[in-house]
Amino acid sequence: MSSFKDKKINKRFGLSSWAVNNKMTVYVIIAIIVLIGFMSYLRMPRESFPEIVIPEIYVGTAYPGNSAVDIEKLLTKPLEKEINSISGIDEMVSTSVQGYSTIDIKFDFDITPEEALRKVKDKVDKAMSSPDWPQDLPADPNVFDLNFSELMPILNINLSGDFSMDQLKNYGEYLKDEIEKLSEINEVEIRGVMDKEIEIAVDLPKMESLELNFGNIAQAIQSENVTISGGDMKMDRLRRTVRVIGEFVTPEEIGNVIVKQENLDVVYLREIADISFKEQEKTSYAREYKLPVVMLDVKKRAGENQLEAAEKIAEVIEKTKAEVFPSNLLVTTTNDTSDQTRKLVNELENSIILGMLLVILVLMFFLGLRNALFVGTAIPLSMLLSFLILSSAGVTLNTMVLFSLVMALGMLVDNGIVVVE
Repeated sequence: MSSFKDKKINKRFGLSSWAVNNKMTVYVIIAIIVLIGFMSYLRMPRESFPEIVIPEIYVGTAYPGNSAVDIEKLLTKPLEKEINSISGIDEMVSTSVQGYSTIDIKFDFDITPEEALRKVKDKVDKAMSSPDWPQDLPADPNVFDLNFSELMPILNINLSGDFSMDQLKNYGEYLKDEIEKLSEINEVEIRGVMDKEIEIAVDLPKMESLELNFGNIAQAIQSENVTISGGDMKMDRLRRTVRVIGEFVTPEEIGNVIVKQENLDVVYLREIADISFKEQEKTSYAREYKLPVVMLDVKKRAGENQLEAAEKIAEVIEKTKAEVFPSNLLVTTTNDTSDQTRKLVNELENSIILGMLLVILVLMFFLGLRNALFVGTAIPLSMLLSFLILSSAGVTLNTMVLFSLVMALGMLVDNGIVVVE
């Protein structure tokens, strides 16, 4: 019994004992964590919401002039038959309306969006090679994946002033081209103004009296509105390519198209139709303070820094206003989501600093200055280590991450006190 009492029982935590015995190594590790963690914090892309990656693919096919029944028979059913053979599909929903077919394919999360997109494109190509596939489609099926981070605009730029809508559109297109040059921007979409189109109002009695139909008119316009190659021509010991430009520029050129010629009787299109430029049917409206404007929706590229993108866009706007745009053109920005992101980042920094100071001040009265400094130092070190891990994992600094770090701040204080005690 006495030998059992005399036996010395040594209860120690190995990691803590190693840290105490190798304090210089611990100091070096802390310095590395502070340096790399701070650099990771500065490099982490900022955005409002986390990037949501969903393996969901859309297939849209336009076939104007056909009813919903024909669309389902000619487009939707053949595409469904091929796509349904892909493994890993969780749900597939199709919609057939007049002139358009849409198929929404949702995959299991075990499949990446890139792999799902590739598989669907292969099956769509296979369906298009079928002999029953319509050969007069205006365009091939549009196959694209769903990416929420590239769908929502990060800000809107509004152009207004004492200008016509055509002038505002020209200014908007120039600014669109300048902003899309930024590496952080995926797309800039113009809203509030539509493109122009040619309207040919045919006089039906005149057309019927000349034994013409709509097919004759369409074929005549299509055959004239082309630019063809004229071969090569040798000039100054060099062979230069010659092309004959025949694309229409003005309504008058379209009116001079010959739609019928028999013997010496020539019928021009202007004789049986009124030709004019007309704005396309409106699909979007933009208003600011109840006045019409031309609006630019700026969409960020996935994984890029939202704050840097907003700052670069502001620089482009200021440069364009000073060098290109007239002084009376009003350029404003609305719905700038970078303000919210910047506010959240500042609140996180303030929470870390204030939390560290308050913990040190409160604990200094109960545990002493030395223990209070230990607990206060654990807060920024833990945060910097978190930034290091998150940056290595490719996580962006967004609303969810920032709120999680703020909530973890209280847990850090409790754990720090327990460890010190």
